[in-house]
Amino acid sequence: MTITLPPPRHRTGARVRHALGATLVSAALNAGAAPWVDMSIGFFNEAHAEFIKEEKSPDADLRALRFGEAVSLLNVQPRTDSNIDRSYAIFGELFAAAPDDDIGWNSRYLQGRIEQQQRSKPDLAKAEAIFTELIRRNPSHSVAQRAQVKLAVIRLYSKTDPAERRRRYDEFTDHVAKFTDTGIKVQMHLLLAEAARRFNFGNETELAHLLAAHEGGVTKRNLRAEALVRIGDLARLTGRVELAREFYTLFLEQFPRNDRLSTIEGYLAVLNAPAR
Repeated sequence: MTITLPPPRHRTGARVRHALGATLVSAALNAGAAPWVDMSIGFFNEAHAEFIKEEKSPDADLRALRFGEAVSLLNVQPRTDSNIDRSYAIFGELFAAAPDDDIGWNSRYLQGRIEQQQRSKPDLAKAEAIFTELIRRNPSHSVAQRAQVKLAVIRLYSKTDPAERRRRYDEFTDHVAKFTDTGIKVQMHLLLAEAARRFNFGNETELAHLLAAHEGGVTKRNLRAEALVRIGDLARLTGRVELAREFYTLFLEQFPRNDRLSTIEGYLAVLNAPAR
């Protein structure tokens, strides 16, 4: 049995709202709770209308509300190129006005995400340039670290020769050691583990990244299940019997109703059998 983690993609159905940092969301909710709550439960059109309404209030936090308006424009139905263009323009205005506050950083980051994922014809070169700009400005900033994850998707999965892809891979591996945001660090290790599997960089390389992700804490339940099984599989394949036992056992303890139960129990039975 081979378990693979979900591969990264340039275009997904994920909403842009999931790209926002927790700190920024908290600040945005305080500035205009109702429309952000509407967006969190999928009422994007209603949220957009509410942002526009609240912007007219005399005591409005216009900057936060304009940011919310731009995010909502990426999600209102029906989705249109004009809404995406308008959103991009608002993010540009917010970044130009104050590039160093949370909204400025996230506005520029979301411009990169628009170029990477939201347009009908993605411009990966523009997205790469934006993410690189953020990293150069301050590589220790949490938004810059998120940008590195997105940049890695572009650079590792773009068409290039195997030697150059491996050089890029090793460079991102060096960078992830310097990440200070634990959640983003886990994301990068999972991405690098999947790339190691896909491009045949070796079981030990993949295993090292999965172990680092596990140590950091894989919070999403489905990803944690996949990681535990994959670590067990890789440890078994590389002869690390104790490690395989440890992670197969963790999987059984944490996911006792998973449909892979009997398969993992079978592997453990073989690993625990007396040597002949």
